[in-house]
Parts: sequence; C-alpha cells; structure tokens
Amino acid sequence: MIYERLEQRRMSFACTKRNLAGLTKHFEDIIVHENYLHGVAKEDFYSGMDALAQTFRKLYTEMISDPQNYAMKDDNDSKGLSNNMNFLFQLAQTGTLNDKILEVEGKLLALTLKEAKVTKAERYFHILESLGFVTTGLGAKIETSEMISVEYPDNNYLLAVLKAMTDAICMFSSAKPHQISSNYFELLDYRLLENYPATEPTLTFEYLMSKIKGESRDIATMFYEFIMPLTKCQVKGDFRHYWTITFTLKTTKKVIMSLRVNLESHDVKLNLFNLGKYTKFLIDFPTKMLHEIKHGGWETDNDDAFVFELGGKTYKKDPDGSFVFTKPNKSESMLLIELLKKELSFL
Repeated sequence: MIYERLEQRRMSFACTKRNLAGLTKHFEDIIVHENYLHGVAKEDFYSGMDALAQTFRKLYTEMISDPQNYAMKDDNDSKGLSNNMNFLFQLAQTGTLNDKILEVEGKLLALTLKEAKVTKAERYFHILESLGFVTTGLGAKIETSEMISVEYPDNNYLLAVLKAMTDAICMFSSAKPHQISSNYFELLDYRLLENYPATEPTLTFEYLMSKIKGESRDIATMFYEFIMPLTKCQVKGDFRHYWTITFTLKTTKKVIMSLRVNLESHDVKLNLFNLGKYTKFLIDFPTKMLHEIKHGGWETDNDDAFVFELGGKTYKKDPDGSFVFTKPNKSESMLLIELLKKELSFL
C-alpha cells in the first residue's frame, strides 16, 4: 500500500525536509534488533545513525542552495532530488559491508542504476566525496569498474547503519529491491530497525506529533486532550505521511470523532447523532462550517435517520455518516469542541 502511494506522487523539498526532521529526533530511544548491528556495538551504531541523519541534512541544505551543482536542473527538479537522496541506498543495496568499508561490484551497481533509470551516475560519486566519503576503484565508467570501495572516515559506523536501513527497507517493502530503488528515502524510518524481519512500526499519537508541525499539530493536540479521557484512540495510516486517528467512546463503544492528518493538512470528522437537539447552538457558526454541516453526512430516508433543521430546511442524515470539517483553524476547532460537548451531553 505504501509503495503504491509513493508511485502516485513525487518527492518534494517540503516533504524531504519533514522526513529529515523526523529522522533526527529521538533515535536513541529505538531498540535496534541485533540482526541489523553488523557486529557494531549499540552505542557506536547510534553514533552512525546520527552521522547518517546529519549527512542527509547537509546534502539537503547544499542542494537547495546550489541545485545545479548537484545534477539538478533547478530547485523544482524532483527527479534530481530523488537521485541524490537515494544513491547511497543504491550503493548499499548492491554492496557488501566488509570491516566498515562498503564494497560494490561495478557491473552490479550499473545494473541497479539502470533499472532505476539513473543516468550519468558517476557524478554522484563526486557528490559523495563532497560529503566526506572516500571512493577507490572507480574507473571512467561504473560498469567497467571491477570493485568500488566506499568509506566514511568521519564516522566508521555510518555505512553499517546505511546497510542495515537498506536491508530493512527492502525487507519491509512488498516490492522487489529494484522497484523501490528510487524511493528509499521516502521509506527511511529508523524504527524499521526495531523488528527483524522488518515490520511496519506501531503507530501512536505521540509518534504522529513528532511528524506533524505547526497548526495541524496544535489542533490535533487540542482535540486529543479534550476527548481522550472519554475514549479509546486508534491510529491507522502508512507510518510516513497519511494518518487517521479514531476516537471511540468507552461508554457506548461508538465512534464519536476522528482526525485525518498528513504532513500538509488536517480534517476533523464528527459523528453528531443528536444534532437536532441543539441546532440553536449553531446560529453563530461561520458560513463555511454551516455549509459543511448541511452538506456533510449521508442524506437518507431510512427510518433510523436523525433529523435536524438548519437555515429553514430539514435534513435527514444516516447515523453511520460523519460531518467532515476541512482544515479548521484554531477558533473553528474550539467551536467544534463545544459542538462535541453538546453531543456528549445527550449521550
């Protein structure tokens, strides 16, 4: 499912920046499975995790400041961005870790890059050298190079982490390695290293808050703090970009609300079965929110429909439907919480 979504959209600079922000936070709390350590002590492995994250941050910073120096047409060249971010993983995918040195057979690497539709790949080795990597054995062409060795003298454990992450991503993805070779960075999450074989990390509200920034985070937290004492919370999504947080009442076992969030926006869904009992409360609601109530939910003539009047018109809604409020701001969210309070008072 994750890979299909990745195929449907391009990596953007904004998305890349958020990936980096999440990657560099709290990785010390991750319990890395011993099968990924490659014989490296855990404290040294954590050092390599930090070094790899900082390397990607440096690469990102330099790319946006001088895209043409990084084989990119301009700062909107998503393909060039993807190629830069994923080249290290393509090396690790085809290479073997030997005493903190990554050894890659030239013909095998050339085949991997060809399948990923990466051309003129020799230039990416020069980019690696600008980041502090040392390469030996590279000839005029990758395919004619018998064995290419890559080292990172500034941190001997970075390559062990890179190899572990590449293995975990390939293991986790349902796609074949060459099919994800242009999407490694999108799937990069250190929490994949917690389980062997790699499985999708457990989603929690706290984890989501480490990914979401700005207004969406503040509003999600506002709703969570209000409704959580009365409900059970379940988080679903693809662990990287798209999530639904569902709140089910402990008393009635019915869903009262859900939050749909991603890296760019947020929606609030409310189940208001008793709306007809407090429509007078809506008199001062903004036009946009009244429109979402009128046209939200599912219109029905079934006997179990709940009925309410608004703006001189009668509405009959299916009790299984929800009212979706698109990207409410803070003041609108406060109104929605008051609306929830009204609903809860009739349950």
